[in-house]
Amino acid sequence: MKNIVKFIIPLILVIAIPLILFIQKKENNIQQFDQVTQKVFDQFHPTGLSVVIVQDGEIIFSKNLGYANTSKMDFLNGKDIFNIASCTKAFTAAAIGKLVEDSLLAWNDKVVDYIPEFRLKDPYITQHLTLKDILSHRSGFSTFDGDLLWYNTSYTNDEVIDRMQYLPVPYDFRTRFGYQNNMFMLAGEIVKKVTGQSWENYIHETFMVPLEMNDTRTSNDQFDGTENIAYPHFKDSVIGIYDFEASKPAASIWSNTLDLSHWVMMWLNDGKWKEQQILDPKTIRTLQSPQTILPVSEQRESWGTHFRSYALGWSTYDYNGVKIVEHNGGMPGYISKVALIPEKNLGVVILNNGFDVYGNDALFYSIVDIVNEKPVNNWVEYYLTQKEESKQRDREFNEQRLLSRDTTIAPTLALEKFTGIYKDIMYGNAKIELDNAKLKITLLPAKEVFFSTMEHWNKNSFKIVFDDPFLPYGLVTFETTDKNEVTGFKIDLPSHDFHFKNLDFKKID
Repeated sequence: MKNIVKFIIPLILVIAIPLILFIQKKENNIQQFDQVTQKVFDQFHPTGLSVVIVQDGEIIFSKNLGYANTSKMDFLNGKDIFNIASCTKAFTAAAIGKLVEDSLLAWNDKVVDYIPEFRLKDPYITQHLTLKDILSHRSGFSTFDGDLLWYNTSYTNDEVIDRMQYLPVPYDFRTRFGYQNNMFMLAGEIVKKVTGQSWENYIHETFMVPLEMNDTRTSNDQFDGTENIAYPHFKDSVIGIYDFEASKPAASIWSNTLDLSHWVMMWLNDGKWKEQQILDPKTIRTLQSPQTILPVSEQRESWGTHFRSYALGWSTYDYNGVKIVEHNGGMPGYISKVALIPEKNLGVVILNNGFDVYGNDALFYSIVDIVNEKPVNNWVEYYLTQKEESKQRDREFNEQRLLSRDTTIAPTLALEKFTGIYKDIMYGNAKIELDNAKLKITLLPAKEVFFSTMEHWNKNSFKIVFDDPFLPYGLVTFETTDKNEVTGFKIDLPSHDFHFKNLDFKKID
C-alpha cells in the first residue's frame, strides 16, 4: 500500500503543478489585460471603449469603459452596438466563400459573368477581373479610388457601378495593393445575383442567425427600435449616424463585442460554432491565405514582422513569432478591430465610438505581447507619440497652407461669372450660385452634406467648408481661358480617404 501511495502522490503532483501554473498564468494575463485596457482608455480618451478577448472557445476577458451617448450620459454596457465599418468585409468574403462551398460560384469566376454591364476604363481588367481579385484589392486602382461615389451621395449600387467606368486605373492589373470599398460592393451584388436574396438577408441568414448574433444588424436600415446604440462621437460630441445607400457590403454592419465573440470563435474553430459547421475548414484556409503581398518596413521588421499580405476580407501578417489575421474599420465616429491569433486559439475585438485611430492598435499589440510574454515596445507610449506627431504634421501643413492666402489679389471676374453648372464625368454635377452676394458651391450627388459658402482666398481661389466634421476645409480654384472665360474648377481638399483632388469639373451651363 505504501508503495502505491509513493507512486500516486508524485503522479498527482506532476499533473497538478502544471495545471496550477497554467491557471495562475491565465489569471495574471487577465489582470494585465484589465490594466492595459484601463491605461489605453485613460491615455487616449476614446468616448467609449468595448473589448473582448476569447481563447479556447470561451470569453476570458471583457471590459466596457466610457459612454454610449455623452449627451444622455449613457454608459456602455456591452450590449451596445457599434458600426464595425470595414470589419464588414470579412462577412462579405465569407459569403462568397460559402457560395463557393455550395458550388454556386468559383473563386476565379469573372465579375462580368454576373454583372455584364460592369465596365472599367481598362477593357482587359473589365474582362478578367475575378472574385479573388475584388476581394484582395488587386484591381489596378489605388486605395480609396472611387469612394466619393458612395460617401454621402444618393447614388445606388447600380449608379456607382455605372460611374466606375470613368475612374482612371493608375496601376497594372494584379501588380499592387489598392484598398477598394467599391469592389466589395460588387461582391455583394454578385451574392444577390446568385442567391436571389439581398446581401443583407443572405448575411443575416447565413451567419448571424446560426451564430446567435442577436443584436447584430446588417445596416442601420435594419434598426427596429430595440437596439442599444453606441452613438458615434467626434471631439466628445454626438454626431449623426452615417446612412449607407451604396456599398453596404464594404462597411455597413453594426455589432457589439459579445456577438462578435461568436464570430471570432467560429473562425478559430475551423468554421464550427457549437454543433453547426458554418464554414468548411478548407474555406477558412482559403479566406485567410495571402493573395496580395504588402511591403514590410524596417520598423515593422524590428518588431518581428517578416511578411504582410491581404487575404480575402482579412489582412495577415506575422508579429513576434505568431501569425495575425485581422481587419480594421473606420467610419465617422467609429474605429473597430477584429483580430485572430490562430496559434494561440485567441481572438480580440476592440470597438470605440470616439474615432480614436491610435488607441485600438496600442491596446491590441499590448495584448499580443502579454499573451506571447515577449514585450517589444511600450505600445501606449509609442502610439501616443504617433498621435502627437500626426497632430503636429497637421498643424504645420495648415500653417503652410495659410501662407497662400492673399485676399488683396482680387478675382479676375465678377462673382456672377463663376456661377453655373459644372460636371465631373465620373462624379456628376456641381452647382455654383450667388447667395446673399457670396458664391455658394453644392456637389449635387451629395447635396445634403457637400455644400458651402465660398470665402475668397486668393485670386480665383475660394475656401469651402463642407458640412462634414471629418473633412478639413478645401480650396476651389477656377480655371479660365486666355480670354478670361471660366472653363471649370478643381478642389484641393486634403483627405486621406476621399480623393477630391482627382475631380475635374468642367462648366456645362
